[in-house]
Amino acid sequence: MVKFACTPYKKAKYQNKNKEYTNMYTFKSIARRGTLLAAAAALAVSAVLPSQAVFADALNPLTERSLSLSSGSPGWSYLDASGNGTYAPPNSGANGRKTGNTFGFRVSSTATVKAFSFQYCTTSAGNCMGPGNIPYTGSAGSYAREPNDDDQVDAQKSDLEVVTATPGEVSTFGTKFNTTTGVPNNAASVPNRNNSEGNFIVMHKANSGDPWVQSTGWTMTASVNQTNGGSAGTVADGTSTGKENYITLTNATGLSLNSTDYVKIIFFGTDTNYMINPGAGAFFAKLNTYNSDTSLIETNVIDGGVTVANVMNRSIEIQTKVLETMDFSVGVVDPNTLDSTDTDGVTPGIQSQLKTANGNNAHGICDPVLPGMTQNPATPNVLQMGNADGEFSLETDDTYSTHSYWRLSSNSSAGATVYYSGVTLSNTVGDQIDAIGTTAESPTVGSEQFGLALDNGVNGTQYEVSYDQERDTNLLFENGVDNGIEAIHTASLTADNVLANASWHTPKLAPLAPLPNYGDGTGNINTEYGAGINTSFAFDPDSSLIPTPIASQNNEVVDCVTGKVRYIANIAATTPAGIYTTKVNWIAAPQY
Repeated sequence: MVKFACTPYKKAKYQNKNKEYTNMYTFKSIARRGTLLAAAAALAVSAVLPSQAVFADALNPLTERSLSLSSGSPGWSYLDASGNGTYAPPNSGANGRKTGNTFGFRVSSTATVKAFSFQYCTTSAGNCMGPGNIPYTGSAGSYAREPNDDDQVDAQKSDLEVVTATPGEVSTFGTKFNTTTGVPNNAASVPNRNNSEGNFIVMHKANSGDPWVQSTGWTMTASVNQTNGGSAGTVADGTSTGKENYITLTNATGLSLNSTDYVKIIFFGTDTNYMINPGAGAFFAKLNTYNSDTSLIETNVIDGGVTVANVMNRSIEIQTKVLETMDFSVGVVDPNTLDSTDTDGVTPGIQSQLKTANGNNAHGICDPVLPGMTQNPATPNVLQMGNADGEFSLETDDTYSTHSYWRLSSNSSAGATVYYSGVTLSNTVGDQIDAIGTTAESPTVGSEQFGLALDNGVNGTQYEVSYDQERDTNLLFENGVDNGIEAIHTASLTADNVLANASWHTPKLAPLAPLPNYGDGTGNINTEYGAGINTSFAFDPDSSLIPTPIASQNNEVVDCVTGKVRYIANIAATTPAGIYTTKVNWIAAPQY
């Protein structure tokens, strides 16, 4: 509450914390096992290429293979512990239903690669059954398998499935990716979830210390490739889940690689292109490269016949509470402007401005604003407005002003709104100085006006507090409890070590923003001062019944925002004499 007295004188990596169990079953290349395992090599590739009686190029495997998932959660797990899915976007650690995969490997051959294939199976060799734990229904020879729908989520079941509505290459490599690591610069820089920036990328480099380079011109396709004894598996006989488990990337021009070059391929989860993780257990991805983009058969394999592995694990769910918090102070002095050093630095008993005002010689991170320049002022939060030489009276040929502050902190995730409530300046017999109204106007001498606006006109959208006062020699148009204080005492703040704390920031209104008609209180209110009048003010006469908002925002936590409110008044020659006062109440309403 602020009181006035005046006498007329004829204001939040996406890294999966579910452990991203890559487990990196980095299988030794089949070639290194020697000729005794040649049959195993042939078996591994026949699973990838069921139409061929084939064997992989065992002398040229892909080495240093790895597979990491954006989420290690099962595909049916994408809700939080309260059953809310809104906090887990695609490609995030909590979302096992719309995941991304990152493959890394080195090639053994010097060749032009025109295709890559990735086949997801329940085993690392032999027949390929799509991973998942949705059960079959019916009887042998006529089995059916349910889709990945909400019923299966409720049953905690899911099958691996590659969903490709509109696959496309990532278009933001130069701006969002770290060329050193080959991954997005941070969690916020992954391709847009609406797929407008693509969902997959192919990168390569010659040496470990080289920057990654994007290879473009690739086309992504997903299909069902599940096998049984050299033939295609079927849902009916229980040898296929019937869901897409096979990805190919093809490029007619191809990518020229040298032996031992590094390759990284990332499939991102977006709203329309993603992978659904299997519901439980381990699964394997079989990799091959080809010298043809149209015939992905054994005779066209360059390097391959190898696998990488991963395991699904249910997430660890942790529940706790963060209780609502709020601090809101209203006053006439900002402690950040007060010096915290002794007057002469040596004489005991002489207190600093800050200690006189709040009993503390050190500034805090978000100290509340104060009711006066002393700890127990006789008239707390009382402002006088007018000509000081005329007992703070208003005059017809000058506009006078004063100011107060409010400071708000709240952990309300949906922001907050600050309101004022009050009446215009009134005397004891019911005479009133006209309120400016709900539409802002510039100060006009000789006509009745009472209004207010935020004096937060510094640094653009940050709305930093302006501590300037319209007080210069004989032009003392602004009066405050903190007369003559026009800046933050940064030297004292440094001495108090407040500036070293990352939580401290210059007093500002942001993330709140002024409401229309209340954002132009910074500047001059008289033509005699500076460059002339460049401010405007408003006051809603109905605010005493329905509080009027002055600053608001609705999408983030409010971190120690400061509003400086400037009040102005003018009178006409016909304004009745008397002592005029008002009380302006300030109200903060966090939104959770």
